[in-house]
Amino acid sequence: MDFNIETWLQDFTRKLFDEFNSRIKFVGLQGSYKRGEAKDTSDVDIVIILDKLSFDDLNAYKRIVRSMPFSEKICGFVSGEKEIYNWPKFDLFQLANDTVSLHGDLLNFIPVLKRNDILESVKVNTANLYHRMCHGFLFENADYKVLYDGYKSAFFILQAVFYIQNSEYIGSKKELLARIEGEDKEILLVNMNWDSLNISKNIEFYYEKIIDWAGKHI
Repeated sequence: MDFNIETWLQDFTRKLFDEFNSRIKFVGLQGSYKRGEAKDTSDVDIVIILDKLSFDDLNAYKRIVRSMPFSEKICGFVSGEKEIYNWPKFDLFQLANDTVSLHGDLLNFIPVLKRNDILESVKVNTANLYHRMCHGFLFENADYKVLYDGYKSAFFILQAVFYIQNSEYIGSKKELLARIEGEDKEILLVNMNWDSLNISKNIEFYYEKIIDWAGKHI
């Protein structure tokens, strides 16, 4: 069976409303399918916000997920309305900008983000990346998957850095690549060309590259 994202989303959204009805405040899509950059192995990143979220709701959501074809592809963010409004602001930049609405308006449920919130996003996420890469290299035998996740997360940091510098959110890797230079561009090129690069043969080089880059952005 071929995976058609439009048909799949219609079916998934219908099942959500059959279960939760008017309790649904927002449903959205983010990630590679939203950006038009999905591969066969890509996840479908769904955002759903309910009026409030109980453990019974999570079990109901899990049943819907398991009822779907390609259920192994589904991941994403689930929250109650109160929780998302009180979420740490630095952690909302990506959610607010990389999510397309399937139902509702996300901006109705998150506080207004200011420049300092986005600066904090860059600082915290880059510090976490720096720590994760050092830990992966030192204590996880320079793990390939850890390194892959590091370069993947670097793209989101680059989006926030560009926004701070230019007051413009760039949604796709291809468009962002054309707008950045130097080390930032080199890091994004590794992310975009990961499958064609012989990473495992020169893994120390790529660990050193992203650790040095992250250190400069903290």
